[in-house]
Amino acid sequence: MSAEPVFALDVPGLEKSLEAHEEPEALRAMRRQAREVLAGMALPDRARHLWRYTDPRLFVPALDAPGAAPADSPAGPAPEGPRSAAVVIADGAPHLLELGEGARRAGVVVADLQAAGVEGLLGSAVPASHGFVEALNAAAWRGGVLVRVPAGVSLEAPVLVRVIAGRAGSVSVPRVLVVAGEGSSFEVVESHVRGDGASTRVLSVTEVLVADGARVRYGLVQRWREGVVGHLTVRARLARGAAAQLSLASFGGAVVKADIGARLEGEGAEVETYGVAMGGNRQHLDHHTEHLHAAPHTRSNLDFKVALTQAARSAYTGMIRIAEGAGASEAYQENRNLLLSEHARAESIPELEILTDDVRCSHGATVAPLDPEQLFYLLSRGLPPGQAQRLIVYGFLDQTLQRLPETTRQRIEALVAERLHEEH
Repeated sequence: MSAEPVFALDVPGLEKSLEAHEEPEALRAMRRQAREVLAGMALPDRARHLWRYTDPRLFVPALDAPGAAPADSPAGPAPEGPRSAAVVIADGAPHLLELGEGARRAGVVVADLQAAGVEGLLGSAVPASHGFVEALNAAAWRGGVLVRVPAGVSLEAPVLVRVIAGRAGSVSVPRVLVVAGEGSSFEVVESHVRGDGASTRVLSVTEVLVADGARVRYGLVQRWREGVVGHLTVRARLARGAAAQLSLASFGGAVVKADIGARLEGEGAEVETYGVAMGGNRQHLDHHTEHLHAAPHTRSNLDFKVALTQAARSAYTGMIRIAEGAGASEAYQENRNLLLSEHARAESIPELEILTDDVRCSHGATVAPLDPEQLFYLLSRGLPPGQAQRLIVYGFLDQTLQRLPETTRQRIEALVAERLHEEH
């Protein structure tokens, strides 16, 4: 641990918030426990590789930082596109905008997390001890949503969750809990947007609990405005025969750190994680992925691609850990970085921790500039430089994007096009 002081500070507005909102005693007890964990923590040492490239102090709310304002203004329009349900987290509160009749009849629940009765589930994938940001969230989250799909239920259209960052200087602390019943099948798309002005902070945690034989597709799309400093944590737990596809698209913000992972706890569980990140100007992007194989005959695959322009910076660390009792497991990890400017920089750190010899496990990583031969070929065919570069980037990302569900892929493709046109 570092020499930084422990968190002997009051989480902004927490005591007043607890007094102003009625919530079950079990949730209050969880918050108190998280505060105790937080009080004993020190900031991570910058020598630790997961914090080597990003200063953890950026994510500590100032003592006088305003929290979320009361929900006295509309949350904005519903997320676009077909959906089984749509909900917006804004001003520190969830606003249920729509729950389709078919989903309602099937028993699907999209509800305020404070009143949802989630004892024993909340914190089971991301406990307060996970890290100081997660402890802050566990103590102070405000604006939480539960998405629960009963056993055997399949949804054709996704559940859309939009999280709106706060005003300048504020801190938003949302939390999302996704619970997939045994044998269920559905998609959730969580998008993080807006953020007004500099020094807006977002400390978000999402847990995805996948029961036996369930199939969950979860997409996280981040497109904050300039100036936002955000930390996103997503963890999935997979039971026997469960499958999850986790996707991440990271485009906005000033400083962004994301921690995405899955624990394969049941025999035969499978997870695929796909990521796309694009940085420009002086953006700082720091992404960490983790696949933990805790049971035999589990499988994981990871494909994460980054494209950077101007003076953007990216750091990626990816961990595959296969436990001693997880024999006959397979895992693959790939990270590719494309530098579109001589001033852009990327770091790639793949990691393997294998405690049994009965596995198939490999990884690959590259950091490379734009291929001058590809660019010359397109220019020689009469394409303008900007269009030629856009085609190369599309080709670089396309293999990853094609693996995503159609709803998520279309959203990400639109954001890729928007970012590339901004650069030219």
